Amino acid sequence: MINSKHWMVCVDLTKMDHVLLGYTSFLASVSKPKTVTFLHVVESGPETLEIMDQFPEINTKEKFFDLLRGEINEKIETHFTHDEPEVRVVIKEGKPTAAIIDLVNSLEPDLLVVGKKVGYAGEGIIPKRILKYVATSILFVPENSRHALENILVAVDFSEQSAKALKTGQELSERTGAKVTAQHIYEYRAQFFPYMLSEKEKDKVDNETKENREKFIRDYNVPESVNVKLSKHNKGKIADTVYDEVLKSQADVIIVASKAKKIPGMMRQDFTDRMVNYAFGIPLLVLRNKERYQKFLKKLFDE
Repeated sequence: MINSKHWMVCVDLTKMDHVLLGYTSFLASVSKPKTVTFLHVVESGPETLEIMDQFPEINTKEKFFDLLRGEINEKIETHFTHDEPEVRVVIKEGKPTAAIIDLVNSLEPDLLVVGKKVGYAGEGIIPKRILKYVATSILFVPENSRHALENILVAVDFSEQSAKALKTGQELSERTGAKVTAQHIYEYRAQFFPYMLSEKEKDKVDNETKENREKFIRDYNVPESVNVKLSKHNKGKIADTVYDEVLKSQADVIIVASKAKKIPGMMRQDFTDRMVNYAFGIPLLVLRNKERYQKFLKKLFDE
């Protein structure tokens, strides 16, 4: 994300836009993208015609789009007071989810920024709908996001992908001085009476996990400044265990690597899906290998 050149931000002319634009401007001051494209989708249907009827001077769709573009530009000017990055505004008509997916796949931005609404019921885009069908990395920004990067939490599973996510956290840390915590969550196998794990078996799992942590640190040259924590998941949602660490470390953002699923697993929720569905109250950055995920999507739609 640090070296990303083109971001796309989805706006919907609701209260959430000020949150989204404010956080995007803050993060752009750290990551320095060259271009930010702001996308607004006008949903086709009678509602659009009703809005146009309220403004007799707007007698064409082009004039209506110009009015929307002007309103969006006013919001952008409020938050982007510096000359960089280059800003573009795109207005599309159609179903929001489909229009966003089409434009992302066409322009291939390095990062897609969307609002994740909890308090604004019934307003705006539901971001998890686009999670499965775009190959770019996605930043989900909730309405109470702080303009701060003092503590960064990275979810790791000791894979190469999660090592790249941790590298992104380290790069952000180098620019902001943020503390980086890498959290690995593990659990014992399912237990039910009379098949309960003995203390010896539990100790074995604990020790193997610690060994895997040390191997991960060695293999990917994780510096001592990164706190690689082991969290044992006992019960409830696995995202609850992440949230506990968010509170302990006072994290300002969560970073997680998303892996391309196999086609039969598309309907099942994986760790990333569960993270996106959870209300952490801080931004969640889902990192993707764009080329690898593009190949996966091509295979998905070719079959």
